[in-house]
Amino acid sequence: MTVTAFDLNEDTHAQIDAMRGRIDACLAALVPTADTWPRQLHAAQRHALLSPGKRFRPLLTAFLAQACGIDEARQEAAMEVGCAIEMVHAASLILDDLPCMDDANLRRNQPTTHVAFGESTAILSATALLNRSFGVVARNGALDAEQRAELCDLLSYAVGTSGLIAGQMADLDNTGSASVSEIERVNRLKTGALFDFSADAAAIMSNSPAAQRAALKDFSRQIGLAFQLLDDIKDVLQPPEISGKTSGRDTGKTTLVAKHSMSETKAMLETYLANAKTALSRANLLTTKTLSALIDRQFSFLRDL
Repeated sequence: MTVTAFDLNEDTHAQIDAMRGRIDACLAALVPTADTWPRQLHAAQRHALLSPGKRFRPLLTAFLAQACGIDEARQEAAMEVGCAIEMVHAASLILDDLPCMDDANLRRNQPTTHVAFGESTAILSATALLNRSFGVVARNGALDAEQRAELCDLLSYAVGTSGLIAGQMADLDNTGSASVSEIERVNRLKTGALFDFSADAAAIMSNSPAAQRAALKDFSRQIGLAFQLLDDIKDVLQPPEISGKTSGRDTGKTTLVAKHSMSETKAMLETYLANAKTALSRANLLTTKTLSALIDRQFSFLRDL
């Protein structure tokens, strides 16, 4: 399989790293300190939220907004909305790792939240992070009231029974007989919903025209499918000491990796990425340089396969 490498020069590296640093600092400031009462709850929140993840979703939101031409005064607002998405993602990981879900004990090279703090605290911390994410969007003073309302409404769908929660429910019901289209549907809900919101949020904050927003919707759907498939491949090929999380959680489920050979699976992933890049070019953005570099960095694992 041939994977296209984008031009990842020092300036682009620096832009991505600088934005990631700003995102990490913003996330740390958006939740109470670990010694704030009730201390165990806030320590659990920070344990899950501030663990060393790639921050792909908030980075995508911030750079998409810039590429859509968001004015300079609102760039910080776009990053904060991206941080709200990361809070939802962190909450979903806490719940996904619970014994009643995937029963995982390792996430991002540290004990999962329920292992470190107990199941009841983990559930409460996930609920708290989810609620806080809506507050972060609702109080964003750089956006007008209509934008904040639309973002909160869309986020509720991304999280709810048309998004993450529906995808998680379908994943629990996966008994090993799903078709390719059914698997992709689950992946679009469980993983793709937050990518869809990331792209929608960037377009809304930038007042993008309908054609651009539609192209970004196509992009987010393809990149979401690619992201989940890459995660499934890593689950098979990487041991926990490399992946940083409990592996083998998909045993007994029907995934695209389980239904196809590894070469066929990698070809599917390459197709998703090619479709994503095509949609991105169709969006008529001011620039795709940093976004392309960000995607290449996220999927660099493919070059070693």
